[in-house]
Amino acid sequence: MVRKGCNSLVRAEKILTHIAWVGVASYMELLKEFQYPKSSLLNLLNVMVECGFLIKNKNGHYSLGIKNYELGCQALHRQNIFEVTKRPMQELSLKSGLVCHLGAMESYSALYLDKVESPNSVPTSKSWIGKKLELHITALGKALLAWKTREELDYFLDALTLTPHTRNTFTDKKLFLEELQKTRLRGWAIDNEESTYGAVCLSMPVFNMYNRVNYAISLSGDPVVYSGNKIDGYLELLRKCAGQISYGLGYRNENEYLRKGN
Repeated sequence: MVRKGCNSLVRAEKILTHIAWVGVASYMELLKEFQYPKSSLLNLLNVMVECGFLIKNKNGHYSLGIKNYELGCQALHRQNIFEVTKRPMQELSLKSGLVCHLGAMESYSALYLDKVESPNSVPTSKSWIGKKLELHITALGKALLAWKTREELDYFLDALTLTPHTRNTFTDKKLFLEELQKTRLRGWAIDNEESTYGAVCLSMPVFNMYNRVNYAISLSGDPVVYSGNKIDGYLELLRKCAGQISYGLGYRNENEYLRKGN
């Protein structure tokens, strides 16, 4: 027996299962299949598209969205993600002397899943496990976005509001897309005082066995820490850590981590 108030969730599950079976379906096909009230079905489909569970193409047909894949990957791997990440992150923080974060995407935000502080790093209360971050102002957010498909990027860019925080913040979506393309090309992301003045962050993606990026790691410092040629050393440490974690998650294309920072 379905509990009162859960009809929409049950209907959404049936729609996802049906589309997973047939591949794509139009509004009229779904209406004929389930015979739900017209307005209720349309509202439900719109919400599922907004949440990323469905994608609506130019012809009005619906297919499964990447959100289903991401949740499935997280369900498979999150149960042991900290077992895989803890030691490499501790080594990274110790050798760099900086704060290291592990992040994942949640809806339209980045989320801190873990934080490791070096004995030599300055303690900070500005970051904590569970904190949500805007994607466009953080290195973690850029690393999580940059390796998505163009279709996925278009979806997220349509949904994001690029709120300015400093004069360095990307507020133009075309320029932000170019920044994501540069990030993917060089293999790492940077928050160059885009979230707050006096804070610089580097981040690299973590790949899983399906070559998907569901996690990213970062190092936080200040402009002086990353000045001159110092950034190359930090990027090499970050690259090693990301490679170790990716390997632990089943990723085997090590060429991704042979790139040098530029």
